Amino acid sequence: MSTPVPLTDRYTVQWLIESRPPSLSWSRPPVPQSNQPPLDFTDPEPNDVGAAVPNDRGVRVSMVKARWAARQRPGLPDAREWSTTLALAVMQTLLGQRPVAQLNRWVAEEVLVAISIYQRRSLSLHGRIVVPTALRSVRVQHPDPEVAEVSAHLVIGKRSAAMAFRLEALGDRWSCTALELGTRMERRYAPTKTRGGCG
Repeated sequence: MSTPVPLTDRYTVQWLIESRPPSLSWSRPPVPQSNQPPLDFTDPEPNDVGAAVPNDRGVRVSMVKARWAARQRPGLPDAREWSTTLALAVMQTLLGQRPVAQLNRWVAEEVLVAISIYQRRSLSLHGRIVVPTALRSVRVQHPDPEVAEVSAHLVIGKRSAAMAFRLEALGDRWSCTALELGTRMERRYAPTKTRGGCG
């Protein structure tokens, strides 16, 4: 059995020399120059859309007045008035509240055929939809002096519906050459798409 040896030596603690490298502050690398210009989120044209003033029928009508927008060709009827009348007439026709023949002078033949097919499908599936239909707002822009692009918000009973169409000059009047309906309207009243832009 071993006997413990008494400790006679004193131990001393000696600090080591600082051997760590000096601290460095790393800066972020510069962002490489991009070929794409930065997006400008400020509105350089505060008046790019005319104030949506309700007309005599209570419909808010606005006109896009951006730098890229053209002015309507002189001699054509006001696209805003034309659009408010046409949007309501088209919707009433799609719902079977108005005969398709009433749109003969307003729309191109291809669009008229699509509206007719849509109306027949709607009538066969749901019958004549007897609910009040009202136009709430219309927005018009002119990408060309003889072209007007229109978006409209309508209300069918308690449901909202969206519609967009293109007007092109035909002599001294406008003719609707393309028509698109909002997806909600398509799902509710037309199970499949029809050719000619309606749905």
